[in-house]
Amino acid sequence: MSKLTLLQLLSMSYCDLPPHVDPLPSTVNASNFLSYLRLNGNNLSSSSVFPWLFNFSSRLIYLNINDNNLQGPIPNAIGNIASLEYLYLHENLLDGAIPSSFGNLSRLIYLSLGNNQLEGVITEAHFSGLYRLSYLCLFQNLDISFNFSSAWNPPFQLRYLDLMDCKLGPHFPTWLHTQKELWYLDISNAGIHDTLPDWFWDLSPKLYGFNASHNNIYGVLPDLSSRFSTYLFIDLSSNQFNCLLPSLPLKGSVLDFSNNKFWGSITDLCSKASFLEHLDLSSNLLSGQLPDCFGNQMSLKFLNLSYNNLSGKIPLPNNISSLHLQNNSFTGEIPASLRNCTSLHFLDLSENKLTGEIPTWLGDRLSKLVLLNLRSNQFLGTIPLNLCYLTCLQVLDISFNKISGPVPKCLSNLTAMVQQVEFESYTLIHALVIKSPQFETSFQQLRFPHFEGAEVTWKGKENEYIKSLQLVKLIDLSSNNLVGEIPPEITSLVGLVALNLSRNNLSGLLPVKLGQLRSLNFLDLSRNHISGGIPVGLSQLDALGVLDLSYNNLSGKIPFIAHLQTFEASAYVGNSRLCGPPLAKPCPGDESPLDPKFNENKKGIESPEEEDELISLGFYIAMTLGFIVGFWGVFGTLQLNKSWKSAFFGSMEWLYVRTLINKNRLQNFFAFL
Repeated sequence: MSKLTLLQLLSMSYCDLPPHVDPLPSTVNASNFLSYLRLNGNNLSSSSVFPWLFNFSSRLIYLNINDNNLQGPIPNAIGNIASLEYLYLHENLLDGAIPSSFGNLSRLIYLSLGNNQLEGVITEAHFSGLYRLSYLCLFQNLDISFNFSSAWNPPFQLRYLDLMDCKLGPHFPTWLHTQKELWYLDISNAGIHDTLPDWFWDLSPKLYGFNASHNNIYGVLPDLSSRFSTYLFIDLSSNQFNCLLPSLPLKGSVLDFSNNKFWGSITDLCSKASFLEHLDLSSNLLSGQLPDCFGNQMSLKFLNLSYNNLSGKIPLPNNISSLHLQNNSFTGEIPASLRNCTSLHFLDLSENKLTGEIPTWLGDRLSKLVLLNLRSNQFLGTIPLNLCYLTCLQVLDISFNKISGPVPKCLSNLTAMVQQVEFESYTLIHALVIKSPQFETSFQQLRFPHFEGAEVTWKGKENEYIKSLQLVKLIDLSSNNLVGEIPPEITSLVGLVALNLSRNNLSGLLPVKLGQLRSLNFLDLSRNHISGGIPVGLSQLDALGVLDLSYNNLSGKIPFIAHLQTFEASAYVGNSRLCGPPLAKPCPGDESPLDPKFNENKKGIESPEEEDELISLGFYIAMTLGFIVGFWGVFGTLQLNKSWKSAFFGSMEWLYVRTLINKNRLQNFFAFL
């Protein structure tokens, strides 16, 4: 490196460079021509790379050392690289304040410091000389705050601004009204407790991406159909909007208004937002029926209307990939038009009032389903065998219905639950290349707030899984009227993480090969009519965290194996012929257990306190006998020597009286004797 005196461009991204860079000797004449340097994605630490870097800094225009292990503060000397136009330091461990010397970088266009541990207050001085700044990225620096005067007029015109997780509020930043060229704005989770000012909508026509989610923004939204010309995404989720749902923008891809208090109907949604691909209006107060025109929405791929007050029948877009309608009041049967949605990956119709039988075509036509949730409806009939054709299925939840018949043996064909499969990310985002005289970037390289996920009832609670959904393999058929045996074929689903067959009318024996389900973390077979013993193989489930076999007809001794003994007695109660720890019922031929937490003793003492008193009484009787023998052994000796006797009893009299007062010290007294 030291010999390349004419070097202009050096790119060594993701080359596994070590943390420390050898310093250049002072006699070396390093290149004075280096203008482009990429060292991102390595293991560099700031203690070594910055001193090395400053030897090449006289003509540096482009510097990218993001995604390393840079620690400590950002050196003030970076402000001396007057030629710098692009500076990437994000995705590191940098801390301390942002140097005010950055204000000297008058040629700087692109500044990215996101996802570090920077702190302190940013003032106008930090940007005083940044006349050409177009891209400013400070996201996920939780301890950065801003102190700008309300009359501040920045010297730059930003096109990209990302201040996610910074302390920007409580007021909406007034200086943004000067930024007329913005096409991306992220002020999510920024502590804003304010309304969106009227002047903000003057900026909106040029915005491709706008994220103000996870704040406390309130007030009324205007008619948005003419505000955004062509946008990629708008995210106002998790705020405090409490108003009528406004008319939506006409041309856009992703719209998220979830977790607010929007009310009213969505009857005009089709005509006002015909180009939407991703629509999330979940967790609001919307009511009424879905418009029939949904069937003509060919562009809509993702629809989430869950947790509202919607009712009526379900009309569906023809080309949808993900449908979330849970926790509403939809009625009728599963619409036959759904069979045309052959690209469907996620289908959640849980917590509604749907009726009829589960259609057989779900398994024939929707072969790409990853999640099928029909929980808490009023479905009748049996589980159709065609569901076994869903080889991509990872979550099957038909609990809390009126399903009868047996558990299908062919569930073993759900091959996605046999091994961990990798499937595509269901992020609905398209590449959008934005070109400008200063720089070129793609939206696929930007942080995008929407990842496909789903709600799964796990251990009695609803949990939302986003990026980790591929790790969840679950079958929940609980609270139905299923009969027959648990099919042994189900034990071939070795990737299964949760199995819930509780509250049915299942009978027969537990499958002998339950121990094959080595990934199982949750097993609930309670409140059935299962008989026989507990297979020893169940103890092989090292990952098992929740076990419930209660209220069946199980018999015999609970296998005395360490892992099965970690579960409380509630996991086994209600099986009258089951015995052994942790139950209080001993097995025939067993000695009476001594642990007062789980067992009765032979004399019928039920409480740990009574048994403790018995143990204490026996202990003190034995100790008293020991005292008499020991006392006379010592006393007889002392009678032979009067001076010893006088000294000994003079010192022991006080100790004896004090010890008898506190029986807890009695043992020490006898040991001393």
